[in-house]
Amino acid sequence: MAESPISNSKRYCARQVLSLGNDILPEYKLQSPRIGKWTILHYSPFKAVWDWVILLLVLYTAIFTPYVAAFVLSDPDYNSRKNKKYSDDPIVIIDFIVDVTFIVDIIINFRTTFVNSNDEVVSHPGKIAVHYLKGWFIIDLVAAIPFDLFLVGSHTDEVSFVARSTFSENLLSRLNL
Repeated sequence: MAESPISNSKRYCARQVLSLGNDILPEYKLQSPRIGKWTILHYSPFKAVWDWVILLLVLYTAIFTPYVAAFVLSDPDYNSRKNKKYSDDPIVIIDFIVDVTFIVDIIINFRTTFVNSNDEVVSHPGKIAVHYLKGWFIIDLVAAIPFDLFLVGSHTDEVSFVARSTFSENLLSRLNL
């Protein structure tokens, strides 16, 4: 049985879209820009995976910060656990890893290319740094500061809650993925 010309054209269109041929990709992805040794292309597979990792860590922060504030800090047993070493609590260790990852993300953003208003990939490190400083740097920096590490010696739950409530700032800054 012969297929209709309409189903053939649909199949052809689907193959074109899925193949991401030269007519679908943006112009800058077809060029091979000159990049330095430590520069990361914003559309590279590494950057795509990194952005997913950051997104997952932001979701972790958005879920566990309210959980810790609502259930862990209000637990009657919390004061006895608080007297243990700071590094004995698994949540603290995970939060430390998340904080370090957010700081590494700032460093990576200083080395990641971007597309300017002329649809050109900018790979010059100085221009990348200025672009990031003018954009999301302050928000990322405030969101990445591990306030809870600065307040290890303080014994107030309110300070601990405020210190750990930077998740909203993390969430806002990471929506720019």
